[in-house]
Amino acid sequence: MERLFATDGARLVSRMIGRVARIPLPQKILTPIIGAYALGMGVDVEEAEAPIGGFRCFGEFFGRQLRPGARPISTDADAMISPCDGAIVGFGETGPGKKTAFHIKDSTYTPDELLGAQKAGNTYEGGGHLVIYLHPRDYHRVHAPAAGTLTRLRHIPGARYPVNDWFQNRVTGILGKNERMVFQIDLPAGGGLSLIMVAAFGVGNIETQYPLGSTFGPAVPRERDFDPAIAMQRGDELGAFLLGSTVVLLWSKGAVTLDQEITKGRIAMGRRLGRIN
Repeated sequence: MERLFATDGARLVSRMIGRVARIPLPQKILTPIIGAYALGMGVDVEEAEAPIGGFRCFGEFFGRQLRPGARPISTDADAMISPCDGAIVGFGETGPGKKTAFHIKDSTYTPDELLGAQKAGNTYEGGGHLVIYLHPRDYHRVHAPAAGTLTRLRHIPGARYPVNDWFQNRVTGILGKNERMVFQIDLPAGGGLSLIMVAAFGVGNIETQYPLGSTFGPAVPRERDFDPAIAMQRGDELGAFLLGSTVVLLWSKGAVTLDQEITKGRIAMGRRLGRIN
């Protein structure tokens, strides 16, 4: 199964699913499709900014905007918030060096591996991590977890394995093998934070408003340093999945303290996760 999803054929099918999701359809066809999907997956369509008949294609519905106030942003001055809807599947310290990396499911990851560049993870040794899995029913836009400056954006080509529990229990290191987008953020009081959007099967693209290109394919790695850096506020939108996947947060030593009540399980975008030190 692992070999099958690593083939060029599987990548082509994944891209085609994404393209089909962006084909405009007549409302008499699209609205029943969206209605059936929402009912089957448990999507709360009342949260969407547009009505169920207000989308041109299924991809627009999947990457839907929410109505104002649907996701309150924590107003605590020092808060780090959840960047997306989903389920927390792992969190904790990220030890120094490759031998004391962190574990998610049955896999071990190092910051370098997830960030897609040698020594890129040095900033995060001794810091922490948190991983959120987005279910198909979730809101799929991803937001800045803290105020800061966006200094670098990196796109890392890779496979597109499904990231559900069944595959994560069978494919070792799946988050480091899939296509990824890395947002590197400098925090105002010092220290760094990286947000990694991990693509999955059926994700035809990851969209972002920041100028590295609006669509990211699997072929060529790309990276851009922003000079001057781009200022952002907590809750500003970074990007969107047009089909579901995973978000990983990494932060440098001493930059963040997670709240004691944080546990694995469901969380909504905007909810406080911890304190920016």
